[in-house]
Amino acid sequence: MSAVPAPQSGAVPGRARGFLSGAREIDDAVVDMRGALPSWLAGTLLLNGPALWELPGGRLDHWFDGYAMWHALRIDGAGVRYRSRFCESESYRRSVTAGAPVYGEFGTANPAGLLARLKGTKVTDNPAVVMSRHGERWVSVTETPSLTYFDPQTLQTQERLDLGRRDEAMHLMSAHGFTLPDGSYLNVATALGPKCEMKLFRLAPGATQAQVIARIRMPKSGYTHGFGLAPGHAVVWETALRAQPLAFRFGARSYADNFRWEPTHGSAIHAVALDGGAVRSWRVPPMMAFHATQAWADGADIVLEMAIYDDGTVFDDLRLERRRAGLPLRSTMRHVRYRLRDGRGETEPEDVGGPAIELQQVHPARIGRSRARVCWGAGNGAHGELFECTHRLDLDSGAVATWRRADATQLEPLFVPRPGGADDDDGVLFVPTLADADETTVIDVLDARTMDCLAELRTPQIVPFGFHAAFSGVQRPTG
Repeated sequence: MSAVPAPQSGAVPGRARGFLSGAREIDDAVVDMRGALPSWLAGTLLLNGPALWELPGGRLDHWFDGYAMWHALRIDGAGVRYRSRFCESESYRRSVTAGAPVYGEFGTANPAGLLARLKGTKVTDNPAVVMSRHGERWVSVTETPSLTYFDPQTLQTQERLDLGRRDEAMHLMSAHGFTLPDGSYLNVATALGPKCEMKLFRLAPGATQAQVIARIRMPKSGYTHGFGLAPGHAVVWETALRAQPLAFRFGARSYADNFRWEPTHGSAIHAVALDGGAVRSWRVPPMMAFHATQAWADGADIVLEMAIYDDGTVFDDLRLERRRAGLPLRSTMRHVRYRLRDGRGETEPEDVGGPAIELQQVHPARIGRSRARVCWGAGNGAHGELFECTHRLDLDSGAVATWRRADATQLEPLFVPRPGGADDDDGVLFVPTLADADETTVIDVLDARTMDCLAELRTPQIVPFGFHAAFSGVQRPTG
């Protein structure tokens, strides 16, 4: 099934075209490569994100809402080839058939009538955010408790696994799960009710039922997009954007509008032991967050680095109308570090130093094992421009290196390590970009240490702005 997007009304200039519907499903196309890729680099770069916001009888309102499209760039000795496919989620299929959105999405109200909502609101399965592995299989997810399996080569949608069930309620789920060394999928789900419960769970390879490791109870759960992984521990935070359970279960408002900024009771960070589920908690000042940079053990302490916001304005900043108009961001992020000291119940954020970053990356071998000494991320402009540069931060020395394409939006810098490399920055970054004058998306391949651009991969169409990427395949070893 392939949807034909409704024509756009009005002109959307320059780089803001990345927020437009219009991407096509393409079976196989040559990617125009300029420059040279490292000889060791081979595999498939996977991109995920929203690609369709307009239907003949209605539209979606938020950047996060668009129906998911997967993009694959296959890299081998013969060059680079491109493929794209819409995810055949229930939300996509039913909405395209109806000619209008059928489910509420992150920033779009639920179109279901009152009677249908009283029977229990059905939530979207539109997996436009993160791609992970469960065992040897690839899954795509959003912030609801379902996993959509797909083939990373053909991009064909496979089955969907719904994790919420009557004996183990799960209504919401973090978009950012982790794949453990044994192939298990680790994530955090939330059950809404008079008392909310966050559940750290493990899904073993091949399993269809989650094993709950720990439960964290609270009056109102916070918005949860991600969490951290330290040696032996999951590090889960509560934001001060608090869920309104009745509104979620029966209301017509969008997902985002069912959270309310409630700073009075602050926020919290919980360290959950993966072996046994023991929970230690620390109160922190009110904050909102999407992504952790990393977490690690420092003696008996656990240290968490992350990007935080001082309120929930960022949700409104990323509404489609504002982004297509290129309006400046009003929210500001900070890159901070929390030291979670054993025996204490509170902690304060400390600035990491250097520029603020989002969509943070570290060497994947460090995650859950040891501290990374280098990280990368997308930086906003001095006048509120969204993601106008890519930063490299040396977390030991504080040195910063910045790479910019002129007049361009630069998305998540995906780090791919060189096989056999020992250093935290021995590898390349894939940075999807769109400049005002570009005819198509340009994926720049940078040396992760020097931040020099090695190659440009020019896709056969504009890839609508997404959030996260992944790399599938084993790189050729070097001598």
